[in-house]
Amino acid sequence: MLVPVNRILEDEFRKVSTVLCYPRPTDSEVSSRIKELQELGVDALLLRGRTKIAMIPVLGKGHVGVVVAAVHKGREVALKIRRVDADRETMHSEAEMLRKANSLSVGPQLLGRSDNFLLMELVEGKNLREWLGGEMDAVQVRRVLRELLEQCRRLDEGRIDHGELSRAHRHVVVTASGQARLIDFETASMSRRASNVTSIAHYLFFNKENSEAVQRVLGEIDVIGLQSKLGRYKKDPTEESFKEILEYAHLET
Repeated sequence: MLVPVNRILEDEFRKVSTVLCYPRPTDSEVSSRIKELQELGVDALLLRGRTKIAMIPVLGKGHVGVVVAAVHKGREVALKIRRVDADRETMHSEAEMLRKANSLSVGPQLLGRSDNFLLMELVEGKNLREWLGGEMDAVQVRRVLRELLEQCRRLDEGRIDHGELSRAHRHVVVTASGQARLIDFETASMSRRASNVTSIAHYLFFNKENSEAVQRVLGEIDVIGLQSKLGRYKKDPTEESFKEILEYAHLET
């Protein structure tokens, strides 16, 4: 469903106000956010996705925001909308974390931000767990997982901790073209120790379901040896210790 921003208050589309100001819309807040969207250059919302809010499909819903597809200057983008009951007053901190991640070639491209919205590149595909459960060959798995670990390595080097990679199925998308993309930097921080490589490695190789899926394609992994290499990397996160992780995970070139 395509909803022009300038028509959200019309009776035909008024239920969309629940998405724009979830979970407690008021006329004044809806009107204010419509103006904010127009200032960002958002022309319309594209309501689709697996998640539902008041029977309206959206791409996702979390503790801080609701994510929908939108039209911005003729291009489909992702729009993250701050919940009115979020634990933060603006989206500025998340925007800054995403900007820093972008400087490391990680995350969806930040296109704009305001107090209540983040405008980003639209990244669509299968979540990591869905992808791991599909039909894959060793070359594809090795390439995608290595790319994912290398993105996590760049975040570690940039001292940005994503903060949610223990639940990577909600924060990693594998696109139709076979690219691993980290998304959702709402809990990212530079004030705690960055542990992205160790977090994603534990998700992939020490979670029973995920580990079985990976080893079914790449062969048996020495998880005790890998645990030792992760411990070394945690103490001394050098390029050498990172390459040893790739080697033990069968991700070396």
